[in-house]
Amino acid sequence: MLVIIGDNGTYAPGVKAPFDLTHAKGYVNQTGVWVPLLVAGRLVNTPDRDVQHMVNVADLFQLFGEIAGLDVRGLVPASRILDSVSMLPYLTNPGQPSLRSYNFTQTGINISAHGERPPPCVIRIPPTGTPLVNTCVQVFTTEGLCHQEGGVWYGAGSPTPFTSCCALQQAMPQLGFDILPLTQAAVRNDHFKLIQVTNENCTSNPPQDQTTVQLYRIDEARIAPLIDFEQLNLITNQSDPTSGLAPEEKAAFLSLSQQLTAILSSEAQCPGDGNYDGVVDQLDLANWDLFHKSGSSWYDFNLPSTNGYDGLTNEADRQYILQNLGTKCPPR
Repeated sequence: MLVIIGDNGTYAPGVKAPFDLTHAKGYVNQTGVWVPLLVAGRLVNTPDRDVQHMVNVADLFQLFGEIAGLDVRGLVPASRILDSVSMLPYLTNPGQPSLRSYNFTQTGINISAHGERPPPCVIRIPPTGTPLVNTCVQVFTTEGLCHQEGGVWYGAGSPTPFTSCCALQQAMPQLGFDILPLTQAAVRNDHFKLIQVTNENCTSNPPQDQTTVQLYRIDEARIAPLIDFEQLNLITNQSDPTSGLAPEEKAAFLSLSQQLTAILSSEAQCPGDGNYDGVVDQLDLANWDLFHKSGSSWYDFNLPSTNGYDGLTNEADRQYILQNLGTKCPPR
């Protein structure tokens, strides 16, 4: 069996019409997450056909198990609930109805020490004949990573360091850039897609985080899909998102909102469980001992309720393990 899958979207210079080049890689819009998936091999019944149903990259985990004849849900510890949905029936049965009722994706800025956000990096998009806007991101924690992606660094060590894209925009508006949202999350079904976006509101003083929602009708028509272009956002009133929506749209918004909330709150907190196996045990102490000399690691448990993760794996983190030793965390 041969499986080929695309990466997470394409940067704007590589996006072709009719897709939305302003919401490409780095965004949870369809242009940023809708990628090719091809499967070939002797288990495929009636090759050279398209499957129109939703699949997620997480589904490949179960697919590989199915190909190997393994019950992955029986083999994975019960503390780890799988998000995979079966894919093999799509290959073996051309008439297989949809098995996934929703699809989810999210992105956000990186974790930094003491809760501080990574500094701004402006990605300069090369001219392609189409007017494109540069983008300021707070994703890269080091200058080297910013430069690797073709960006200009405005963090520590820069001649003009800034703490945020908002601060940079206010000080140097002549740079002319858009700002990548701090966090994005999206959930969709067969007909609608809900996107939740958190941006730093640069017009407030001081800048404040602001969360908005968008709702789109899914249109994947060949040649010219409408997908989720900003001008097609069905929500016109952020203070009352359902106002002005048709009954079908309102029902979709309420259902997808409920689903999104459930997904975002599904990961149980488990202080001291650095390897995410659902239990705080001697293995966590052994792993702490392995990582505590290397600085930052998954075993940095200093919680954001104080002054944020301190970026160090030290004795304080070992105490988290000892205080919670023997704890079995609830599954998601």
